[in-house]
Amino acid sequence: MKFLDFFQPHFRLIYIFLISLFLSALTSRSLLVGINALAFSIFFLLLRHHCLSVTGYLKRWLKLNLFTLCIWLTLSWRIDQGHFHLNPQGIELAWLISLRMNAILGIIWLFLFKMNDVLLLQGIRRLPLPAKLIHLFVLTLRYIAVLGEVHRKMDIAMKARGYQAKCNRRTLFVTAQRVALLLIHALIKAERSEMALKARGFRLHDGENEIKSDSL
Repeated sequence: MKFLDFFQPHFRLIYIFLISLFLSALTSRSLLVGINALAFSIFFLLLRHHCLSVTGYLKRWLKLNLFTLCIWLTLSWRIDQGHFHLNPQGIELAWLISLRMNAILGIIWLFLFKMNDVLLLQGIRRLPLPAKLIHLFVLTLRYIAVLGEVHRKMDIAMKARGYQAKCNRRTLFVTAQRVALLLIHALIKAERSEMALKARGFRLHDGENEIKSDSL
């Protein structure tokens, strides 16, 4: 077996799972900081080597850390006898959670680098999991992609018609309609995607408990 065979899509997913378990159990802040620095340094070097933009990844990183900010706001203080006080234990826990989440994100970006949807589906198909669970993962990936595409098209169409979101009843009404249309259009496109997958050989056999998807 060649060295590159150990980096096939399904092996990468297994590595992500095992490393994430290891990172979730770490309690050393200095070690987590080092892992974060190493993972993100290698990842940004890969981006630079392949001449890829960093902007999209920075936006995703900011979204993740917006959630970690909520964790800090929740854990860093406590109410004692009607007064607010800093919570040292909560701050330490917030540090660990933030560093773990960022380290896992860096590991996911590293091992899924240059992996498209088809390779990811192939990797999921080869994991030692029940067939129905793999089927669920595959369709979930397809539906997420479909929802994103429909949402982007609807956003462009609404902006082209001069729509601007405001804090009023009209905005709430339009938002409700948008969500309903998004679900309807996404459902139609998801059904078409599932038909396309079946046409390419994707089959779920309950009796044999396996998935055949040779053409993916």
